[in-house]
Amino acid sequence: MKALQNAIMGSALLLSAVSILSVGCKSYDIAPRYTSKHIKENTNQAIAQVPEAYELGYIVLSLTDAAQQNDNIINKETPYYQEVSKHFSAYKKHKAVRELNEELSEDANRLTYFRNGLYAFYFNSNRFVLKADYRIDLNRLDFKKYASLLKDFAKDSGFRQFYAQHKSFYNELIKSQQQQLSMESAWKSVEKTYDKPFQSYQVILSPLMKGETGTVAINSHRFNECLIFAQSGNRKNVSYGQYTVPVTDANGR
Repeated sequence: MKALQNAIMGSALLLSAVSILSVGCKSYDIAPRYTSKHIKENTNQAIAQVPEAYELGYIVLSLTDAAQQNDNIINKETPYYQEVSKHFSAYKKHKAVRELNEELSEDANRLTYFRNGLYAFYFNSNRFVLKADYRIDLNRLDFKKYASLLKDFAKDSGFRQFYAQHKSFYNELIKSQQQQLSMESAWKSVEKTYDKPFQSYQVILSPLMKGETGTVAINSHRFNECLIFAQSGNRKNVSYGQYTVPVTDANGR
């Protein structure tokens, strides 16, 4: 953990590549039902985050055959990944992993549906539940099934304890990114994909994310926001924390 914390200094996360995979990605996998509270708290805000439910999903993903066989899905060249592997490798046969394995073996595009849908969930006590501001019924994966499976995985594997133990690391990643982040810089990272700026940007981070970058536009008659699933750098000679670089536009400027 100390090595992870020390590595954060001088780092940065590039959002320049997120638009590459985001063309035409609308809110089919996650749809709005925004509350007045959400609109008030998020208007004119660009917010970096490492959501607990999202990180749980990425840890499960890291255990799948698809992630193990394809080096472009999970960033495996970091101390954090080594800690994840050490803690969770015994759960590769868990039903949550087996179900996701089956989904991905049938259609690799389901990884995107899984990634997008995860953002709609959070932990309420030890329950894996849908956020009040989103719908998930249009997602092409059965998230009623996955909500139960992911809750069981979290309980069986001790995920919530692992997340709590690494919370200071996540917070430092968030802090480092948030210092670089603004409404303008977030918009510049996706402006080649969308016609006009959004009222809010949610920048979703995971130390495990590598190749599955992208964006999702979520629109309602009252409010719109852009989810930005951002990729960390992948230089072999540095640990994850050293990747957190300033947000740039889609041309890397």
